This record gives sequence, C-alpha cells and structure tokens, in this order.
Amino acid sequence: MTVNQLALSILLASTALLTGAATPGEASSAPSQGRYRLPFADGTAVKVFDDFQTHRPAGREDLYAVNGKEPYRVVAAAAGRIMAIQDSYGEQQSGRSAALCHNNYVWIAHANGEWTNYSHIARGSVTDKARLKVGDRVKAGQYIGDEDAIGCAMLKHVHFEVAVPENRMPIDPGGFLQDNEGGKRERNPRFCSVPGELAKKGEEYVATGCARSEGARSDHLLQRWHE
Repeated sequence: MTVNQLALSILLASTALLTGAATPGEASSAPSQGRYRLPFADGTAVKVFDDFQTHRPAGREDLYAVNGKEPYRVVAAAAGRIMAIQDSYGEQQSGRSAALCHNNYVWIAHANGEWTNYSHIARGSVTDKARLKVGDRVKAGQYIGDEDAIGCAMLKHVHFEVAVPENRMPIDPGGFLQDNEGGKRERNPRFCSVPGELAKKGEEYVATGCARSEGARSDHLLQRWHE
C-alpha cells in the first residue's frame, strides 16, 4: 500500500458525512447538486471535446484550453478536501484499454456530498509544483496542477467528472469510481460560467469564478464539515 493509498483509507471514514447530501441514481443524467467553476485558471478559453452525453463511457467530460501559454493551469472547481492524488506517471498511452492505462488524477470531496475528478494532469504538477497532498483543503479556483495528456489521452486536456462515490471504497487504485455500472454515480456538472449551466460538445467557454456568495457558502459548509 502506498502512502497515498494509506492516506486515502484514513479519510474514507469521513465520506459518510459527505455522501448523506446526495443519493446515487439509476441513470447517468442527473445534474450535479453543486454548481462548479470550469477547472481552469480565470480567463482561460476552454473548449469541450466531449460532454456528459457524448463521452464514452457517458457521464464524464473532456475539456481543453485553447488560448494563452502552456502549461495551462488546472484549478479546483469548488472548495473541498483532496482525497486522492496520483501524479507520478509521465507517459501518454493513447489507444490502450482503460485497465492498462496509468492516469494521473486528483479527486476532491466537497461538502455537498459530491466529488470532482481531474485526470491526465502533468507529472509532478500536483505534489511538487502545487505542493498539495491528500487531506489538504483547497479553495475554489486554487491551482492544483497542469493540463497534460498523461495516461489514455489523445490530446492534452482535463478529464473532468462530478460523482457521488460509494462510501466504503470510493475509487480503485487506478482512480476509477467503484460500483459505477452505467455511470450511476456520475452527475452532469452544472457550471456557473456556462450559459444554461450544462457544457456542450464543441462549444467554447471562458473560465471564471462563481458568484462570491456561492464561494462563501461552499467555504462555510467545508468549515462545518471539518468541525
């Protein structure tokens, strides 16, 4: 068991407090309970390669930056606590099956019961560059790593998802959700800076923070969770 896996195991006892706010549904079409910012630094133009419906498997989204200068900064979509980090891989593995991929990822738990996932990020950008570790609290918009194409990825992007995880063992060692047949634990992300809130394939949006009142409420809920 790695240090990161041990830290994740220690934190699992806290997930019962989180998941009480949402219940997994039978279909993968339910909108998220929370409203999230696009997971890129403010002002970044973000294009949707695949949305919640077109992604295969359905229930996830692929987002990539299209302006500015690389590396593009990935940020937390809402305030929360880091539950899992893997950023030791450095190889792009396009074309392999998911079971054979070595993806880098960050999972963040939020006080509304949902978790967000940020995959394919650059090697060492979470632990070394952002200096984050499992158990750290992050604010909405806080830098958590750099966009990349690590693991099973055709291009540099952020594989983003919102989900209500299983209590006892939320993710497997590869960073994939457990007990998620048919994407039943996935939620369609509601983005505060996207017209109509739901991102659409092929569309371009500008990353920006949510209303200050939303951020303050999220921080307050997170503080209560820690108490």
